Amino acid sequence: MFLLKREDILVLCHSNSEIIADHITSLNEHITGLNKHIAGLNEHTAGLNEHIADLNKHVEGLESELNDAKEEIRNLKALLNQNSQNSNKPPSTDSFVKRETKNDEKKSDRLPGGQKGHPGSTLKAFDSPHEIVNHCLCNCKYCGHGLSQTEVKCYEKRQVVDIPVLNYIVIEHRSEIKECPYCGLINKANFPDNITKPVQYGPRAFSVAVYLREFQLIPYKRISRAFKDLFGLTMSPATVKSAENKCFHNIKGVTDQIKKRLIKKDVIHCDETGMRVDGHNDWCHVASTDKLTCYFHHRSRGSEAMNDEILPEYRGIVVHDFWSSYFKYPMCKHAMCNAHLRRELKGVHENFKQDWAQEMSEFLAESKKYIDEIRKLGDEIKVEEVEALKERYDRTIMKGIMENPPPLMPESRKGKRGRPKQSKAKNLLDRFIKFKEEIMRFATDLKVPFENNQAERDLRMIRVQQKISGTFRTPQGADAFCRNRGYISTIMKNMMSVIDSLLAAIKGDPPIPD
Repeated sequence: MFLLKREDILVLCHSNSEIIADHITSLNEHITGLNKHIAGLNEHTAGLNEHIADLNKHVEGLESELNDAKEEIRNLKALLNQNSQNSNKPPSTDSFVKRETKNDEKKSDRLPGGQKGHPGSTLKAFDSPHEIVNHCLCNCKYCGHGLSQTEVKCYEKRQVVDIPVLNYIVIEHRSEIKECPYCGLINKANFPDNITKPVQYGPRAFSVAVYLREFQLIPYKRISRAFKDLFGLTMSPATVKSAENKCFHNIKGVTDQIKKRLIKKDVIHCDETGMRVDGHNDWCHVASTDKLTCYFHHRSRGSEAMNDEILPEYRGIVVHDFWSSYFKYPMCKHAMCNAHLRRELKGVHENFKQDWAQEMSEFLAESKKYIDEIRKLGDEIKVEEVEALKERYDRTIMKGIMENPPPLMPESRKGKRGRPKQSKAKNLLDRFIKFKEEIMRFATDLKVPFENNQAERDLRMIRVQQKISGTFRTPQGADAFCRNRGYISTIMKNMMSVIDSLLAAIKGDPPIPD
């Protein structure tokens, strides 16, 4: 294939037009071939473009998976780093690996040990000892002269406080049987209502059994062993259980009074913990103040259990954690446990390196210290002071929003239903945004404490009981323990004798704290 110049074409047109026609035909065929080749190249290019588009989608998917994997690795590392100091995990779950302790509180200038003015306690001498033992001095320790007839000048006293030998007493009740001389029928005197068996334990023995079981949390068989060792009595585990049930039924009226008083309180504390009952994971709920405690057992953790107790009728302020079921009771106000929040903030700062979390934790700690000083002085917090605290709260939230921008929606998630997964830091930030009023209530209402320690302390013995004595075999056993333990806790908070109160309860006249 060659190209002709214009002059050659003009000469050929005049001399030999066939050559020109053949040449044009050849050019047309060549152009057609080129067009086919271009079409093939275009088709190949389109295929390459589709392949590139598929590769781009694959790369985008891989990037999305990589980001998800990075996020999962970050969350797993955060999970491994969780302990009782930076999360809601209990101290019992902490491993024995030595961790670097990071105390957020400033070190005090006080020396270790008891501080000046601390009352302390020690064993004091008694004015009227039960027994006096005189130790005679017969000879002088220096010259050996006899002192038997010498008058005693004074005594140096030392006392030994001990427990006498524990023993049981047997009281025999005799019912007179007489024959009536008039009608000749046999008559028998009535026994007291509480004497129903030929041989039975008395109320004090029952009260000691309940004391050991519900207060000291000793298992049934070990209580039987303790009675054998201490008193020489063989009290079976079934008898201990009978004493527990008797106390349970006799204090029902007191428990109802405790519930009514809790409903009238301005502030109560609520929490829940797991209970293993009859092979199931049940829950023990608590509602309490510094003077009253009410436990109740239920299969459910949420509102199904709460509907049966105090919250539906309560109109005060409930201090609790972020368990969502509590917010189903809008007739009462809510206050958050900021001790929980500070631990979560610490975890976010350590694991996700977000500064807003540390600033918020410091803000809560400083606010608590400031509010505590106002309480000690008996003052009221001013409106402008509250507004200043809220402004600092909002500034910290804005910093958190800047550190947690909305994530870009990957192509793989477009068109899918549901909310995209957020990081733990973003979830915590959202809670601070949504529940600002509840978190700051300790500063706006001085009756509200900073944390929910009251309920957590009350629940601690429930967990200790299961560690010592194991699980509950029946729901009735769990109900009995919760009611009896709540009564004992209330008695202790009101500085009353536990053993005397249990004795009165066994007799059917349990005392009600004022």
